[in-house]
Order: sequence, then structure tokens, then C-alpha cells
Amino acid sequence: MAGSGDRPGRPAEGEDLAAALAHHRAGRLDQSEALYRRVLAQRPGHADALHLLGLVTLSRGDWRQAIDLIGQALVAAPRFAQGHSNLGNALRAAGRLEEAAASHRRAIALQPGFAAAHSNLGVVLGELGQAAAALASCRRAVELEPDSAEAGTNLGNLLFAGQAFPEAAECFRRAVERAPGLAAARRGLAASLRAIGRIDEAIGEYRALIAANAEDAGLSNDLGRCYLALGRFDEAVAAFRRALKIDPDCADAYRNLANCRSLAADGPETAAIAALAARADLSAEARAAAGFALGKALDNAGRYDAAFAAYADANRRYRDERAAQGDLFDATDLTRTIDRLIGGFTPEFFGERRSWGNPTALPVFVIGLPRSGTSLVEQIAASHRHVFGAGELKTIGTAAVELGPIDRPWTEAAVRLIAAAQLARLTALGGDARRVVDKLPDNIFQLGVIATLFPNARLIFCRRDPRDIGLSCYFQKFAAGALTFSYDLADCGRRIRETERLAAHWRRVLPLPWIEIEYERLIAEPETESRRLIDFLGLDWDPACLDFHLTERVIQTASAWQVRQALYGRSVGRWRHYQRHLGPLLAALDLKE
Repeated sequence: MAGSGDRPGRPAEGEDLAAALAHHRAGRLDQSEALYRRVLAQRPGHADALHLLGLVTLSRGDWRQAIDLIGQALVAAPRFAQGHSNLGNALRAAGRLEEAAASHRRAIALQPGFAAAHSNLGVVLGELGQAAAALASCRRAVELEPDSAEAGTNLGNLLFAGQAFPEAAECFRRAVERAPGLAAARRGLAASLRAIGRIDEAIGEYRALIAANAEDAGLSNDLGRCYLALGRFDEAVAAFRRALKIDPDCADAYRNLANCRSLAADGPETAAIAALAARADLSAEARAAAGFALGKALDNAGRYDAAFAAYADANRRYRDERAAQGDLFDATDLTRTIDRLIGGFTPEFFGERRSWGNPTALPVFVIGLPRSGTSLVEQIAASHRHVFGAGELKTIGTAAVELGPIDRPWTEAAVRLIAAAQLARLTALGGDARRVVDKLPDNIFQLGVIATLFPNARLIFCRRDPRDIGLSCYFQKFAAGALTFSYDLADCGRRIRETERLAAHWRRVLPLPWIEIEYERLIAEPETESRRLIDFLGLDWDPACLDFHLTERVIQTASAWQVRQALYGRSVGRWRHYQRHLGPLLAALDLKE
């Protein structure tokens, strides 16, 4: 539970309490509860019995009674550090996070070296959105008790939430080494390995978890996502269907299944998806996932009006769910951000700093709007024998934070140091590759940073009909907190227009070499455009680039299935199927219906 601390009052006496503790430690909660209550019947203010009975009730999910019982124990023994921390755990279970944090802080004040209290406080602060303070608390816990698997797991969870996936993986790995049976640590390790692209290792962890938890549908679903990233579609389908056999209400498994196999519009799986989407007793998240899966099945069948209705309902539901979490798209804030970038990153800015960065030609950045063809372009380039496709890296965003905002003066020393660290990461990923591709579309907001760090980096701007981009974004359920504009057609249009305004600025002022790849032209003239792409990278032509769909590599974007198919034109002009429904998108794009 919460860890160690001085016990209150005098040593516990009596056979009943000793037997209760033995039952408690063995997990025989009914027997322990009965004996704790017998002790309390004889000695109503017994702090140990009150505290331990509170832990029994908390383990059963009865946090109201746990708060009452542990509170009574603390009245009897107010300096009992472990009791205060466990009260914090009960308050957290009740959703009373500020009070929970205060309880953990009281425990720490009483016992500064109480590692579990620091760790518990970090968890609560993370849930309160105080990321920096949460990390500090969890790091302190690990410093105090390096061998604590629970403390390491809590730190790993915070790092994972902050997208510090490599460090999270190491925390989880150490926790697994110390406590191989701690499922939370192994889950975290598997998820972190998947996040950093070490998919084969992640598959091993998920298999081990499934062997010990065969009835956990979520594990099979996550295993399927690993196979999907590797392009092993038959194994992915089998894993998703295994998840659904365990839990027929696992809507996300249906969504993943629909993304790697066409489902018959009138088949039993689609009927099951439709039923889930209509289930009022399911969470908004699950109903939204089912709605996106239903839309995909109906779209594949050419039932466009019905598909749009399913997508619209799923988007509305998911947008409301995210809004309740404070996760909303703010078009005004986006405009202000872009105005600051345009005002700050001028030709004069780059001219004064031209010599600051690292002159390497290793980095290549594929940028644009989501669903504009960035994954396809990366896949073509990464099929070349001298190119490594690194996927969507988050490292440039980290570099931007380290440099600070544009209105805070950057220093040449900081730029050189950060560029060297960034280059070391790319080199470690790419090995002996001559080019390493980072295809995070939203790096379009960081091109000022990129041009300063790497004045010889190459940029590939991806463009596509904005109507198809908007529709494709609207038809995807992205990770929570990502691309919040995508769940409203008007917001899609606003995001597209503002991003294109920024792209036009970059093309005017950036001193970097850049090329523009139009999705429609790439589909129509694949060899011509692929040769132009490889020539821009300064490399000799490699015929493997035309057989990009055969290239085996990890792809963890929404395009994992599409880029492993030969080029097809069905996605060009797709918006026309839905034209009658796209008024808000077209209005925001200032286009006529």
C-alpha cells in the first residue's frame, strides 16, 4: 500500500489483531475485517485497527468508509505518517485531489524520507495537471528508495504521459526487474517500447502479459496495434478478434479492426459495431470509437450518407468528451501563435544566426498538415537504402522548449549544444544512413527552430486538396489530446487555412532547401515525383522507392495500412462523395460548395 512509517500508539496486542494482520497480508480480507472489527468492539479507539480496517475497505473500493476509518485513526494518532499518506490515497479514490495532496504533504512533513508519500503525492499532482511538481515528487521517491518498483512505475507513468518515452521505458524496465509480477510496470514497459518503435520487444512484453492475464481484452488489442505497426495484418486481425472474443464491448478493437480490414456493411461485425455505437450504457469514449469504426465500414461499402452520419455522431461525442477534460481547439490562440512566428522569424533573424547551428545534412523534415501524405512521402524515402525513416519524433518540440520562446534571446552556445544533442539522437536512430527523416507534420510550427539548429536540413512540404485533408482528419479518431481541431469540420477548415498561411511565410523566409510534394501529382505520376524526391535528398535513384509498400519498417500513424498498399487513386477527390455534408468545412476554407 502506501509504504512504511512509524506505527501509532503502543505495540498492537492480542491474538485477534495478530491473526487479522496475517489474514490481511494473505489477502483474506473477509477474515481480517471480522477480526479488526472485533478488536474495535473491545477497544473502539484502537488506531492500528482503525487504520488497517480502513485499508481493507479501501481495497474493496469503499473509499467513503476508508476515509472515515483512517480519519478516526489519525485523531487517535495525529503524527502517524503512513496513515496520512493512506488517507491521501483514499481521498484520491474519492476524487478529492487537493485534499489528497495535502494529506501526502502532511505525511512528508512528519517523515521527510517517506518515499511512498513522495510517490503518491507525485501521482496526485500529475492528476491535478501540475506536471513539473509531479515529476519532482516522483523523482524524489526514486532517489529515496531506488529499489521500489511502485515508485519507479509511478515515475514511468508520468514520463510516459509527458511523452518522454525512452526514459519512461527505462523506469518501467527497472521496475519489472525488481518486481516481475507487477503488471502495471510491465504494461508501462510494453506501451513505452511501442511508443519508441521497439515493436518486437513490445510484442514480447505483451505476450508475457497475455500469458498471465489471458482474459484482458486490452492487452490483445494493444498487441494487435503492434502487429499493425509492423504491417503484419493477419496477426493484427487475429489479435483484435481475440480481444473482441474476450470482451465484445471492446469498441477500440473494432475501430482498429476496421482500419486494417474492410468490413462488410451488412455483416455481423458491422452490426455489432452499430449496436455498440448506440449503447447508452457505454462510455462516450467507447461509443465514439464504435462510431468511427462504423463510419469506416459504411464508407468502404460506398454508403456515404450513412457513413457521414456515423462519423458526425462519433465526432460530436468525442469532441464533447474531450471538452469535458478541458481539451478544446482554440482558433484564436492558433492565429496569435502563427502571428508571433511570422513576426519573429524573419530573414534578418536567420541571417544573423546562420552560423550558429550544426552544418550536418543528415536531418530531413517532412511537414504539412495531418493527412496530407506525410506518411506516404516518408515511406517512399525510407525505402531508399541510404535513408532511415524515424517516424514522428517529438525531439524538436523538446528543443524548442529548451531554447525558450522567440522573445527570449537565444544564445549561440545553447543552439550549438542542443543541435549536437539532437544530431546524436538522429545518428543513434539512423546508424550509417545518410539521411534521417522526421515526419511529424506539426514540425511546421517549429521550422524557425529547425533552421537555426540545422541550417542545411532539407524540408519536404506536403500538400493535398484541403477538402480531402479536412474530410480525412474528420474521419480519424486521434490520440487523446492530439489534433483537437479534427472533431469539428469548421475547426478543420480554420486549422488548414492558418497552417497554410504559416507555410507560405516559411517558403518566403527560410534559408533551408525545400521541395513541395503534391499528393495528387504523386498518385498520378509516382515515378516522376519519387525520382524528384530522391534527387532533392541528394541521393542516387533506388528502384526500391517505387516498391515502397514492400518495405518492412515500423509505422505507427493512422496511415499504417495505406502506405503498405500499392498506390491507388480512391483517396483523390474523396470529398466529392460527401459534398452535401461539408458546408462548415468549405465555408471555413472560403470555398464554394
